[in-house]
Amino acid sequence: IRFLAVTNNIPITLSSMEGYDVIVGQRFTSHRGLETWRRARTPFSRLVYETDDDVFSVSPENWAAFHLYGRGDVQDAVIHAAEVSDLITVTTPYLAGVMHEHTKNSSIAVLPNSIPDWVLQIQPHHRDRPCVGWQGGASHGMDVGLVAGPVRRFLKRFPDWDFQLNGTDYRPTIKHDRAQFSSWIPIAEDPAGYFSSIYFDIGLAPLVNSEFSRSKSDIKVLEYAALGIPSIASDSVVYRNFIEHGVNGFLVHEEYEWLKYMSILANDSALREKMGAAAKEAARKRTIENTWSLWKQEYEGLFRGKAE
Repeated sequence: IRFLAVTNNIPITLSSMEGYDVIVGQRFTSHRGLETWRRARTPFSRLVYETDDDVFSVSPENWAAFHLYGRGDVQDAVIHAAEVSDLITVTTPYLAGVMHEHTKNSSIAVLPNSIPDWVLQIQPHHRDRPCVGWQGGASHGMDVGLVAGPVRRFLKRFPDWDFQLNGTDYRPTIKHDRAQFSSWIPIAEDPAGYFSSIYFDIGLAPLVNSEFSRSKSDIKVLEYAALGIPSIASDSVVYRNFIEHGVNGFLVHEEYEWLKYMSILANDSALREKMGAAAKEAARKRTIENTWSLWKQEYEGLFRGKAE
């Protein structure tokens, strides 16, 4: 099977898609090219619409994404491109329900996010001082706000520890002189650099309970885990299936528990190591090498019954 992935960032023509068996449109959001997208299906090719976010529930606080996905014409383009596709692929069961509700397309497969096996082999960087860390994009302002107070109290309680932010500079939210920041490393351009930059001793994964967040995947704690980092995460449906509370991380129900679990892990290096090892073992089940057959099964299923 020959695959082609198309996005809004490259020109899409029928000739450029000719000869491919499976054509994957990743979060295709533009009316431009919809006719071409429909006509790309032939007796020998299939269309797959792929998304990992609920674009219908982006809130104004996520201003950059809301500027795009909050528009009715963009949502209409998403619905049309997905409803005419042979298959919709998503990363979580909840998001599968969202896409079915909006598109009425019942051909939806849940293909969970995975990480390359080689990430588990990365050796941690040496740090002069231990740190709690968080990594993420610019849509997580409210999430980081959940831990800002607990982090400040933690840093006061543990003067030998620092706090590390990767990706987006939320130091104005944290408001502490031992909060450090490193710029985002695009994973598509430098995958080794991206994963190597996550060198925390404890990883935080706060998540505000909202309609948008319920469709998100557990990729943040999965990446932490692959590097042997125990996570402290919001007790949400997003993280509950990956984190085994007290074994490979902690799930937070109440605000005071952020400080409680950070303190427990900071005070016990043996526990951090034990939980980090358990987290890595959990991540081992979610490598691309162990999950690629899920994609193979779904894509080959598109041609079931096709005449040879």
